[in-house]
Amino acid sequence: MAKIRPHVSSNLPHQKTPAVLLAALESTFQEQKTERTSTAYFAALLTTLDGTIQKKDLGLNEGDVLPAELYLLAFIVPFVSHPIIRANLNTIISLTAPLFPALTSHAPALRSQLSLYQNVLRAIDRSQLEAQGIRQSFASILQLCIDPRPKVRKKAVEVIHDVISNPPAPLAIHPYSKRVADWAIATLEEVSANPIPKSKNAKKEPNHSAETAIHLIAFLRQVLPHVPSTVSYSVFAI
Repeated sequence: MAKIRPHVSSNLPHQKTPAVLLAALESTFQEQKTERTSTAYFAALLTTLDGTIQKKDLGLNEGDVLPAELYLLAFIVPFVSHPIIRANLNTIISLTAPLFPALTSHAPALRSQLSLYQNVLRAIDRSQLEAQGIRQSFASILQLCIDPRPKVRKKAVEVIHDVISNPPAPLAIHPYSKRVADWAIATLEEVSANPIPKSKNAKKEPNHSAETAIHLIAFLRQVLPHVPSTVSYSVFAI
């Protein structure tokens, strides 16, 4: 947190707002004589995020409070114990999963959301992986693995790789690994079905299918070791 606190006087809104929010939280801790633990920050940020959503203060531009809350949540969640994350999973899902569509066009806040889910997906147990909000969020992250924005795409790939390469004990293969492979196969089939634009101005237009294929192949290089071998053969067959 020492890296964030000095930015209360920053002229950059995306730096100042998280710092001001952090100062407000720590002032409350001091008033209530609450110890500054990772759990305390996590709980306070979830409560603050809930209040923001209830007020429909959903702006996602620089300086808005919602991106600052997501940024601080992503910052603190790696230090929160897995049992605490699992105990608060329903709250996390209900507050953040519905934000994915709105976040799609706001890369900085989206990357914070991805960092948050990277840790949440690593923390939960096998039974919680079947929660609808978790499954839908994972699908949203998977689609971002072919996003045209390099930083968003890189973070999404990192999340997927980190999750499926660390299956919940005692499993050897993550329950989501086949889902990842099935998505990759379906996307490859779609790309291969229309590799070249058919319009008269094809030479002038960007070949989105080719770009998608390149992103997908780069993704597959990282995840193939962590998917069932029978599915890997299907990918190579395409």
